[in-house]
Amino acid sequence: MGKPKASLLALGILFALNACGSDSAQSSGAPPVVIAPTPPTAPTPPPPASITSIERDIAPALTNAALTDNLSAHFAINPTSASMRNRLFVMLPGTTAIPRFYRLIVRAGAARGFHSIGLTYPNDEAVGTICASSLRPDCPGEVRREIITGSDTSPLVSISQQNSITGRLVALLTYMHSNYPNEGWGQYLVGGAPNWSVITLAGHSQGAGHAAYMSKLHILDRIAMFSGPGDTGNGNGLPAQWIALPNVTPAARQYGFTHQQDELVPLALIEFNWNQIGLGAFGASISVDGNAEPFGERRQLTTNIAIPVSPLSPSTAPAHGSTVVDVVTPLTSLGEPIYLPVWNYMVFP
Repeated sequence: MGKPKASLLALGILFALNACGSDSAQSSGAPPVVIAPTPPTAPTPPPPASITSIERDIAPALTNAALTDNLSAHFAINPTSASMRNRLFVMLPGTTAIPRFYRLIVRAGAARGFHSIGLTYPNDEAVGTICASSLRPDCPGEVRREIITGSDTSPLVSISQQNSITGRLVALLTYMHSNYPNEGWGQYLVGGAPNWSVITLAGHSQGAGHAAYMSKLHILDRIAMFSGPGDTGNGNGLPAQWIALPNVTPAARQYGFTHQQDELVPLALIEFNWNQIGLGAFGASISVDGNAEPFGERRQLTTNIAIPVSPLSPSTAPAHGSTVVDVVTPLTSLGEPIYLPVWNYMVFP
């Protein structure tokens, strides 16, 4: 019997900034599938000295003609030859959001020498909404795992391998390498799979939960969680089970950043989830306001800066988006993101 797909919601800035608060969680109680890193291939030859950084919007259907849903363009930027660090940054949007809402942080990654991607993936509905009526104790984690891998782990979504986060990332990297072979994109694939050990994965809201779940599956270079995960046990009074699964990416490589006045994910909940992941081993959360990098080497970071709301950012949850969404990220007098030092510490050291 076929499984119903999650209903499509209208894309728009309003939904992007209000995304994720209802994500509640859990993965299978069975031990996670640990995918050992594939031995690296021969080093990628250095690119020509003339390579410059170029921003590109890439339609998902160009990378895989079989994709028929979630077709907003991926956003990709290669670093210059001089700055290239042979590391990949991937940004996962929140519920209903698209990569162009997160261009500031993707550009920040390229400026620091990372090949940088904002990835479109199936995110039409919050995980918590999908699971709201489910009696399955592991529902949110099962849904996340299927969205990430395409494995048939949930009866509530129908995500194929090629339509999953992993499948779309492989297709995009393959396309970039085929069409821009001198830019170095091919080094992030080994044996047709992502070379996770040189990939930093970040996410906002729902995307933060996916990034956190990926830490249970692969050894990544880093994990960065913005305004999430906000998962709970679906009203059963228990914590989200998947969050406490063993880490494959060490907690030392994982970072979280949230606004203390987040309208959708209460500070107490997000700090509880971060501590379940293991970030508390590096100290309690610390405010970045008035503090300088490296922020006491903490892994849990907060802010309490007031977020002005204008007609250009029609959101009822500006604090939730302010940590990383372009239209509500505070800027300095020079027009740079005020949180750029925080992003560099968490994501682009």
